[in-house]
Amino acid sequence: MLRVFISGLSKGSGKSLITAGLAATMQSLSYSTGVFKPIRTGTVLSENTSGINLIKKCDPHIAAKVLYSLSNPVSPFVGAYEDNVTIDINEIYSEYRLFSDKLDCCFVEGGNSISSPIAQDLSEVDIVKVLNIPLVFVVNPCKNSVDEVLMALSYIKANKIPLLGVIINKYEEMSENTEIKYFPQIVKELSGIKVLGCLPDYGEISLLDPGVLISDILNELNLEELFGVKIAKLDEA
Repeated sequence: MLRVFISGLSKGSGKSLITAGLAATMQSLSYSTGVFKPIRTGTVLSENTSGINLIKKCDPHIAAKVLYSLSNPVSPFVGAYEDNVTIDINEIYSEYRLFSDKLDCCFVEGGNSISSPIAQDLSEVDIVKVLNIPLVFVVNPCKNSVDEVLMALSYIKANKIPLLGVIINKYEEMSENTEIKYFPQIVKELSGIKVLGCLPDYGEISLLDPGVLISDILNELNLEELFGVKIAKLDEA
């Protein structure tokens, strides 16, 4: 079974786009695929543009489940407090197991960031630990500096999380900003972490053709390195 947690450095990194694209790609390769989102924030503002809607637009057959839906686009800890909700990491684990056990491939999408607090003395990194699945880290060089990314990767290493690699979203290969232009090389050389691939800026996501996204996932990302296994159905595609 293929299991991956997808997290990022901040809101706007592109976690939802990457999650939807990976899920649609694996579904297209005939793997039964699902996306489990333990905590979703900002439901009042994003009802029509949520990651779940993007997933269903890419492929309506992808299973999707959100456990905690919080109203405001703030950290899960603050959002839960405002909505009078108690986030229980044991419930996250049990619901994840019930959901993922039926699937060949399951992606777990994080919330605000890998270090976001979710409850007293708990943050998103603790969810990754409890679920005991490897992590893929999504960064956006237009929003995240190299310094911030390197600090986040050090934080992940310090927490002994199995990290499969980094996916760079909204990458501009011909950018006049040299830090953005050389972003993949700098991250790889200074962190020693694999860069699994880069995806471009698609502009307005609601207008994105799912076929284009799936094609880019297949051509621009190394799926076998991402999952850490040989994907037999990839050879058949």
